[in-house]
Order: sequence, then structure tokens, then C-alpha cells
Amino acid sequence: MDEIIEKLAEIGIEEKPARVYLATLEVGGGLASEIGKVAGVERSHTYHILEQLIQKGLIYRSERGNKLIFAAQSPRQLETIVKLKLEHARNIIPELMMMEGLNQTKPKIKLFEGIEGIKQLFEETLESPKNSEMLAYSSAESIHDYLKEYVPEYLKRRVRRGIRQRAIVEDSDDARVHKSNDKVELRDTRLIDREKFPFKNEINIFGNKIMIASYKDLIGLIIESKDIADTQRAIFELAWIGAQNINNQV
Repeated sequence: MDEIIEKLAEIGIEEKPARVYLATLEVGGGLASEIGKVAGVERSHTYHILEQLIQKGLIYRSERGNKLIFAAQSPRQLETIVKLKLEHARNIIPELMMMEGLNQTKPKIKLFEGIEGIKQLFEETLESPKNSEMLAYSSAESIHDYLKEYVPEYLKRRVRRGIRQRAIVEDSDDARVHKSNDKVELRDTRLIDREKFPFKNEINIFGNKIMIASYKDLIGLIIESKDIADTQRAIFELAWIGAQNINNQV
């Protein structure tokens, strides 16, 4: 019973209404006092809750002699109620998105912690439009050290979405293996001297967002701001040219 009540709570039916609804199903319809006794709810509260459930479409009432009898609608009505809520949510989303757009000039910052938090950072990069481009500064060793099992699957999903990447990466044996897979993984990698240019964290630039992840501290954040992203993108382009010039001099 408690497990069912918890599941009903997940779709917006609180504990006491859930108990009254289940009691009504159990007795097959009856007086408010009978239902309240089975539900373990006071009679005065039971009547009020039954009226609420009628408004939700889960209970109906009828008269038997001069008495009010309450009975439960089919449990399938729960599915209809959830679908209606989803439809209402979909209808209001465009208006809410417009309201959100009014504050686009103000940067948004989201903080993530732990290994699962770092994974969430990368999951958000996969929300980029198909065939878009992501820019990255990274240490191939760091990401594989901390996300060994996650990275291969992430890369497959990024490739399936056609999201290309240009990356400036610290030179190392791992990074060279990483670079050897560029064509398959829709990536263009430029390696740089890790002694001269050490990267202590990962930075990705995608759309209007910048992702920063520190594997050592297991903390990361996403900054959403068009102006900041555009500036970081311009800095990356400058670094991209510089990385090529350095490689040409070697």
C-alpha cells in the first residue's frame, strides 16, 4: 500500500487523497464515513478530500435514497489525468520560453559536483544542434583517468549527432592516441607542449555556453551567455592559430 501511495505522490496525488482514493476502490463505493474508516482519515476530512478527488476526475458521487454514495472512476483515469497535465505543460512552455528569453542578457551559471556531476556537464554538450561545432581545451589523460567507461559511449553519441569538435590538447601518449581517432570521432586536434601550456581543467565552448570541468576537484560549471561564449570562441580561434604556428616551428 505504501509503495502505491508513493507512486501516486509522483503524479501529484498527496498521501491523504491517495489513501481515500485507494479506500474507495477497495470498498467499491460507499458512504464518506465508510471510506474514511478504511482510509484511516477523519470523516469530516474524508468528505472534503472526496470533493477534491471529484474535481480531479478520480471519484464520482451518486444518491442512494437520501444518502450520498462515493465511488472510484477506473484507475485508467489516472493515465488520462497525466496526459492532460502533460498537454497543459506543453501549451505553456512557449510562453515560458519567451519569458526566459527576456533575461538572456544576464549570464546563467550552473554548478555540478562529483563524477556524476561531471558527466552531467558532458551530457549538456550533447544538447547542441545536430551538425554543430564544439571547441575544447583539454588534457586527454585527465578525462580518460576519471571517465574511462563514460568517454567511449559519450563520443559515440556525439558522433551520431554529427557534433564536430576542434580541440587544443596537451601533448602526451594518450593525446596522440586520441588524435589518431580524429577522423572517426569527428574531431580536429592540435597538440601543444604540456610543459609550456599546462591545462589544469577542461573547457568546452558550445552554442551560448562554456563548460569548465576540474577533474582533480571533481567540480564543474556551465556559464550560459552569448557575449561570454562569443568572447571565449574568439580567444579559442586565436589559440587555434597559435597552436598551428607552434607546430609548424617544430
